[in-house]
Amino acid sequence: MSPLNSVRSAPGLRSACAVAATLAFSLPVKGVAAEAVVVTATRLAQPATQVLADVFTIDRDTIDRQVGGSVSEVLRRVPGIELTQNGGSASTTSIYLRGAEKRHVLVLIDGVPFDSQSTGGATWEALPLQAVDHIEVLSGPASAAYGSDAVAGVIQIFTRKGEGAPRLAWGVGIGDQGYLSTDLSALGAIGALDYSVAVQTAQSEGFNARTNASATSYAADRDGYRSHSSQLRLGYRLSPGQRLQLGLVSQHLNAGYDASTKSKVDDRSIKDMSSANASWSAQWLPQWQSVLTLGQATDHYETRPSVYQTDTRVQTASLLNRLVLGEHTLHATLERREDHLVNSSLVASTTRGKGDRADNGLGLRYGWQHEALTFSSSLRRDQDSEFGDHVTGAVAGGYDLSDAWRVRASWGTAYKAPTLFQRFSEYGNPGLQAEHSRTRELGLQFHEGALQAGLTAYQTRVDNLINYAQPGVCVSTLGCYRNTARAQLKGLEATVATTLVGVRLSGSLDVGSPKDLDTDRQLARRARRHASVRAETDLANWQVGVQGQTYGKRFDSSSGSTVLPGYSVWGLDASRDLSASWKLLARVENVFDKAYQTASTYASSPRAFYLAVRWTPAQ
Repeated sequence: MSPLNSVRSAPGLRSACAVAATLAFSLPVKGVAAEAVVVTATRLAQPATQVLADVFTIDRDTIDRQVGGSVSEVLRRVPGIELTQNGGSASTTSIYLRGAEKRHVLVLIDGVPFDSQSTGGATWEALPLQAVDHIEVLSGPASAAYGSDAVAGVIQIFTRKGEGAPRLAWGVGIGDQGYLSTDLSALGAIGALDYSVAVQTAQSEGFNARTNASATSYAADRDGYRSHSSQLRLGYRLSPGQRLQLGLVSQHLNAGYDASTKSKVDDRSIKDMSSANASWSAQWLPQWQSVLTLGQATDHYETRPSVYQTDTRVQTASLLNRLVLGEHTLHATLERREDHLVNSSLVASTTRGKGDRADNGLGLRYGWQHEALTFSSSLRRDQDSEFGDHVTGAVAGGYDLSDAWRVRASWGTAYKAPTLFQRFSEYGNPGLQAEHSRTRELGLQFHEGALQAGLTAYQTRVDNLINYAQPGVCVSTLGCYRNTARAQLKGLEATVATTLVGVRLSGSLDVGSPKDLDTDRQLARRARRHASVRAETDLANWQVGVQGQTYGKRFDSSSGSTVLPGYSVWGLDASRDLSASWKLLARVENVFDKAYQTASTYASSPRAFYLAVRWTPAQ
């Protein structure tokens, strides 16, 4: 078995880019409001006005509108993000952030890393959407705060927290392709205890995901799935400023796919994920806060009847401290991470097919804010049991030119350790070194009233890039992992949002050059240009939204031999309160039934309708 992977404008791209560009000079950033609080930038909550990076938030209302969708599909509207899928939402999924691969994006669930030590990066299709309260996306290097993996940024998923009077909520959804889902949740607070509990089941007959299905190749059938998920979050306030929290998220996904044989029977991919955390947050003094977190995330993948299995377990312990002294803020992080992999392709030199690695990290951050000037510097040292010491750092500064305008600049380094599969499987190379990057960024932001706008220029250089290359340094005769490449990811990102005559508008435009410096070729499955626009308004008793994305051409592999044409896709969504307790939600995916591919020979979803009803008793 081989390892898992694996300029012309698109139709409508020029018009969409023109719309986004027009908005860019007259609208605001679809990002974090000036009065908002974000966590992911420094790992502890801070005002958005002090953040010196692009952070975008997806709220619960946006998630509710994604009837029949997935976590990865919700992220498509975030600037800088591109999505590829080997078929539908339950198929193998990759997210690229500012041209970087998914293994270069750290994914957290309530602060706990969720990762696969097989392919590297999160198993996006295994994440349950119903458990999510909101998502923060931090663009830019963050290894100085988080250690390995955060080369291009961090995506943090926050689960639902109970508050207010106890209440139940129930929902059911139906749709095309035989889609059916139901969920039940209970959340609220009783005295010092808050709780949130939810369960969900979903199934779909799917669609034929293979564009080259024929009598001599893949089965020309639907590739459906079924899943069930659960979420639990308990919090207890010991005293003012002292809180304990326990959290658990899990999902089981069983999906069909066409194996690369002449069989007419679908193989099944079985994916199980879980993430658990226990934390103690303490406000010892008005100036001193600390958070102690223990976490564990597991990722299980197997195929049937063809035999393949891999299990990842990531265990973490972290102690965060923040001390505020007037205009000065100090952060200190002490952290340990242990990665474990059991895989049927690990060679005999490992212990019975097991791989292990441990990392100890110590990070320090200094922040200073004085009138119009904001400054921060970070330094972190990681001691890896396999690779020794890694030191990463970052420096950033921002200046308020006026009440409406702000300019900022940053520089940072990051690294990504090879996965245990890349080093110890039959395709592995024990001599692999960590990938290293350095990033420069310059941003300009405008915010006045309802209008926000932002423009960010960035350039990232990645060295020691790991590719699947020719055989010779591993057991396999098919190919081996090697540090063979250098990549440059540079681009310009414009974001806008405003309200005009009762219509809430937002848009983003990304123009970049994700390039392999050794071959001077465009990196696989990444477009040089992509844009997103959205408009929503209230009509009578309905809240109606229109969402569009457009992408330029891409290449399916680094050789550039297979072109994936550009495309534009549109969606509609609507919601209405039927009463104080009942709500109706509807969504149309791919309104114009556009046929397009994000991975060669794999179809994307045709036009599909989804409808959901939610019941929450009035308080």
